[in-house]
Amino acid sequence: MAASRLSDIAKRAGVSIAAVSIALNDRNTTRVSAAKRDLIYKIAEELSYSPNELAKALAEKRSRLLGLVVPMRDPIFFNQFIAQALSGIQSTLMRRGYNLLIFSPSGRPGRTTRDQILESRFTDGLLFINTRSCSARDINETIHELNEAKIRFAMMNSYYGRAPVNYVGVDDAAIGEAAIRYLVQRGHKRIAFLSGESTLPTHIHLLQGLRRAMIDFGLELKPEHIGCTHYDQTQAFSIMDAWFARKKDRPTAIFAADDTLLVHIYDYMEARRLSAPGDVAILARANSANAGGLRPRPTAFFIPVFEMGQLAADMVIDAIEKPERPPQRVLLPFTFSAGNTT
Repeated sequence: MAASRLSDIAKRAGVSIAAVSIALNDRNTTRVSAAKRDLIYKIAEELSYSPNELAKALAEKRSRLLGLVVPMRDPIFFNQFIAQALSGIQSTLMRRGYNLLIFSPSGRPGRTTRDQILESRFTDGLLFINTRSCSARDINETIHELNEAKIRFAMMNSYYGRAPVNYVGVDDAAIGEAAIRYLVQRGHKRIAFLSGESTLPTHIHLLQGLRRAMIDFGLELKPEHIGCTHYDQTQAFSIMDAWFARKKDRPTAIFAADDTLLVHIYDYMEARRLSAPGDVAILARANSANAGGLRPRPTAFFIPVFEMGQLAADMVIDAIEKPERPPQRVLLPFTFSAGNTT
């Protein structure tokens, strides 16, 4: 903030510019009387004054920078999940006076490298978004590296380990169970699961929930009805062709693990001139920013990605500003939306 603004406050408060600067940069200072501090704060608020963030950071011996680590093989800003999470993160940073530095390691997908750890020394803490590049082993190694380097961090999405870390996500096993209950209650018994990679934590926990609920209903999720596409559309089409070729055993419903796979199903239905729910019912775990534009409108369990970003940013800032606070693990509620595909 320009010195002239400080002088305006000083003039109205009847104190020196130095006293204004001291009071605004340290609310607990004893170098300015309590009465004068209160008056300075009141005038600063009336003038819509906000301290220069760089000066504030230097005074606090902090950079007021957070690092965001997003391991992706593809450009991250084309990914709607990342874009929505980033919007949530940004809203928190704007509210709490921090800025963001983005790292997107692609050479060793799914894990922070020593270079990223060293680069993060320029920041006060890190936000780490687990993506479909991250296996459970990768995530555990990342946590170990960050803890060893004594870096304050918060993690988003798809961590199911027991390490005491700041984490925000959803309960994917519960989504799997809810998906089966919904489909079985509508008469479906032959249910297929379209996923990306069998090693991904989200796949593993969705599958646990699906199988658990199927057993409760006296049904079975057959191995041949579990398809992993490796996020390749051609592979997705081959899997679904094999499902629909089985006249007596073809699935009456498909559950998609994420938005990309949901789009593959829509493309397949169009290419093969099939309809939903006429030929097959479709249900998904989805991000509303992606699925909202699909027609017919999908039936889906939507995960609160924006809110996840907001909370993860708050967690890491709290870890910086209140280091005595123990780590938090928060599972946010997912929401259900009945569309036109079931």
